[in-house]
Amino acid sequence: MRKLPLTNQPWNERCAALLRRYSPKILTVLILLFSVAPTYLPGYSSVRPSLTLVPVFYWAIYRPYDFSILSAFATGVFLDFLDGTPLGINTLVFTLFYLTAGSQRRFLAGRPFSFVWFGFAVFSAGACFLKWLFVSINYAVFTPVLIAFISYLLLLLCYPLVSWPCAKLHVYLSDREK
Repeated sequence: MRKLPLTNQPWNERCAALLRRYSPKILTVLILLFSVAPTYLPGYSSVRPSLTLVPVFYWAIYRPYDFSILSAFATGVFLDFLDGTPLGINTLVFTLFYLTAGSQRRFLAGRPFSFVWFGFAVFSAGACFLKWLFVSINYAVFTPVLIAFISYLLLLLCYPLVSWPCAKLHVYLSDREK
């Protein structure tokens, strides 16, 4: 019987390898929890940006083998439960967002930060529009476009702050793989 390569290692090295393997998913969940945490700022809950789009985009571009479409789907389901949006809206938006970002991976990977930020701006505009459209269809009334637009602008402004831990983790994991 053939043994798995991890079984010859001590338990602490196996745990470290598993932690490195699941660290993009763990960081995404931490960002998700941070994004839905109560802030007690008046009016912020209506314009709160979907910060979880940033790591979904980042991992679709830079580490699609560590953060698959199933991870994007599960992240969307988890956000639907926590955020109180109708079940399936974030799931569908995150899955489509992951697919479209992943399809442009070869054009975005290895480019300057500003180019990737612009790519995120284009893709997240579509994702925010889809979310606004699906929420409006679900409630059978058009929700205010200005609120969705402000949320989109806040998301674009938060992109550098939210992508920074993703980039640091990506560099760490790339160094450990060598």
